[in-house]
Amino acid sequence: MKIRIWIFLILGLCVLTPAFVAGSWILTQSALEATAGAEFCSVCHTMKPFAESHAADVHGGANPKGLVAPCANCHLPHTGRTDYLLAKAETGIIDVWGEFLSIFREPDWAAGLERRGDFVYDSGCLICHAGLDRAPDQQPAALYGHRAYFANDGEMQCVTCHMHVGHKDLLDHLSPTPETSKEAKTGTADTPSE
Repeated sequence: MKIRIWIFLILGLCVLTPAFVAGSWILTQSALEATAGAEFCSVCHTMKPFAESHAADVHGGANPKGLVAPCANCHLPHTGRTDYLLAKAETGIIDVWGEFLSIFREPDWAAGLERRGDFVYDSGCLICHAGLDRAPDQQPAALYGHRAYFANDGEMQCVTCHMHVGHKDLLDHLSPTPETSKEAKTGTADTPSE
């Protein structure tokens, strides 16, 4: 009788454990995919300008093939699963807190553009744009710039040169400040996305 109980217990664990692990993995992956794009990110009103400018950009689907790079492709690191999950959790907490604080004070996103390197990860860019260091069909300036990037061991980032990538005419979508209003009118701060 005891042997029969142990057999059922062991068989039950052998079936239930993999089912639990697989189910947890599927749920986690589904949640990560559901919260990776502009549809989710723009639920918060502070992110609406970014979603609008992203939709107008080649990375947001305004390209001949309609391909879209979801927010998480650029704004989360792709150097490993742990890095990705930790950054997603940290970013989520910061964004929710920022949304709460925006009730009292609207963020000055235009001033934050100077820190764009803190919010865009090259590991995401290089998933789609792999091989830039040896791509033969680049313009001479791009070839030179990409070779300089790969030779600098992390001192440059993609957004060092591609300042407005992913968000076409972003300043036009952000809350204007005296500085950005002047820049937006003169065209000194915003260029078409690359």
